[in-house]
Amino acid sequence: MLATLARAASSVRGAFGLYVKATLLLQGAAWAVAIPLIVWLFDTALRWAGVSSLTHLNVGHVLTTPAAAGGLVVLAFVACVVVLVQQGAFLLIGDRLTRGEPVAARAIAADLARAARKLLSPQLALFLGYFFVLVPVGGIGAAAFLVQGIAIPNFIITELKKFDGGLYVYAAFLAAVTYLYLRLALTLAVFLTTDASVAGSMAASWRMTRRLSVRLLAMFAAVVGAAGLVLAAVVALGLLPTRVADAVAPGAAAVVAGLSLTVVQVIAFFVAGAVAALGTQIVVLVARARAPQGAPVTVPDVAVPDAAVPDVAVPDAARAPRRAVRLGVGIVVVGALAAVSVLNTHAMTTLSDEAPTLVIAHRGDASAAVENSIAALESAAALGADYVELDVLQSADGGLVVFHDLTLRRLAGSDRAVADMTLAELTATTITQNGFTATIPSLAEFVERAKELDMPLLVELKAHGRETASFVDDVVALLRAKGVAGTYLVQSIYPELADAVRAAAPEIGVGYVVPFSRGGLGDPPVDFVAIEEFSYTARVRAEARAAGIDVFVWTVNDPAAMRQYLRAGADGIVMSAPREAVAERTAFVEQTGLSGRLEDLVRVAMGR
Repeated sequence: MLATLARAASSVRGAFGLYVKATLLLQGAAWAVAIPLIVWLFDTALRWAGVSSLTHLNVGHVLTTPAAAGGLVVLAFVACVVVLVQQGAFLLIGDRLTRGEPVAARAIAADLARAARKLLSPQLALFLGYFFVLVPVGGIGAAAFLVQGIAIPNFIITELKKFDGGLYVYAAFLAAVTYLYLRLALTLAVFLTTDASVAGSMAASWRMTRRLSVRLLAMFAAVVGAAGLVLAAVVALGLLPTRVADAVAPGAAAVVAGLSLTVVQVIAFFVAGAVAALGTQIVVLVARARAPQGAPVTVPDVAVPDAAVPDVAVPDAARAPRRAVRLGVGIVVVGALAAVSVLNTHAMTTLSDEAPTLVIAHRGDASAAVENSIAALESAAALGADYVELDVLQSADGGLVVFHDLTLRRLAGSDRAVADMTLAELTATTITQNGFTATIPSLAEFVERAKELDMPLLVELKAHGRETASFVDDVVALLRAKGVAGTYLVQSIYPELADAVRAAAPEIGVGYVVPFSRGGLGDPPVDFVAIEEFSYTARVRAEARAAGIDVFVWTVNDPAAMRQYLRAGADGIVMSAPREAVAERTAFVEQTGLSGRLEDLVRVAMGR
């Protein structure tokens, strides 16, 4: 293992300049060509389906619209080719370095084109699943930019952990996915360097990595761990000048912070490139060593060249154009760095003049009481939350209760369904969570106590499928009777319920709950959207602002993520930890120096 790591490091070090050029070229092409093309293809496919975004509600419609489905197939092919080029270029460079051959851009492009043609088959789906599901979820280390950020939505993980044994199920799932990733780690190497199909490459990788998973994991972890230590040191040193400027020269702090952020971003860029190069070089070395079935894991005794290409005499007539190209590239790079520094400085000095982000306690304060209980409401109010979010279901006799699940299994240990129980039965039911005990409250009881606490509510209408026709009217009537229709908000994951509330009570602020969305926001007929953080993008926020629609992000429980959304100008963050959220917002609002803002932006830049 150590020999492989040493050989990989030696190879990358000897051709570091080549890797830097490759990284700049690939990333530049990605931002200039690949991303705009992919966005255009996706928007075009959605337009052919007559929708503005892909959501949980319209995915079936989009996939069954022939033109849109065809557009998505083209998009899938383009996205796979982009990933193939980004990951494959480094791998082919490493393969040539290991074999002592010169690295020629034309030869690498030809190899990539040959591999891309193999994707013109039904096995495109396998490649798509491997790189867009398995690698980002189970992978360790660098991945192509296009799959970075793909992950299991946090709300799914959070809800799973709430069930008995849910944490163990999640841990087992991650272990299984990671193991599968390690066994298939050589797939791309085989795919690029042989005539094997995607399935054949996966099968070959499975054979070649037999009894190798732990060592692969250790090598990848060593690379990522070393990079993490370097980045931690860079961040610490990068924050130091701004902290000094905050103390001794506040007027210059913005410029210092902007320049510091640029330096950190540049170093992080090179570190990420080094991680990608080392990771692919490890794959190359292991793939070459394991190619014969049953061969032990050894590093081929091949000298690594110190230069990417052999010494070749260059005619004087050819030197001038090369110098001109280098000069042009240098000017572009310097100009880009200057522009980034200016933008970073502007980001450091720009503060939102809008109202502070709302803190919305998800089902109250579940850290101090059972979720959706009166005690959870009281605790959230005491902590200073702006709203308490609650879930409303209809009982068998038409009553309204504050409860999230469709059955009592998780909180009361009973398999009875809410739809089968009367209001009296439900409100007499004892529920427990995290050592706390309560009874299920009725909506009327919950609203009455919220009024006493002067705590506005965000009411989410749930559905079990057996609601009476008066469900929405009953909720509206209760809110009006309590005198809170003009101050409370109502949302639902079911657009028809939210639309019915708007039609029945225009004075109530109404919103859609969006658990999944890709694309634009469009112009929904609501006052706000509550969007899962996995689907929150700058584009969604910009379109919402243009349409006069507020954006609430849920469910945000990580303090760093809270600060990120505070800085991004989200109108509200829905979280299960109101204590931490209120504290983070207070610190954010009261922040006077720039070092804290710089730290937040650095963490965002690092993807942390």
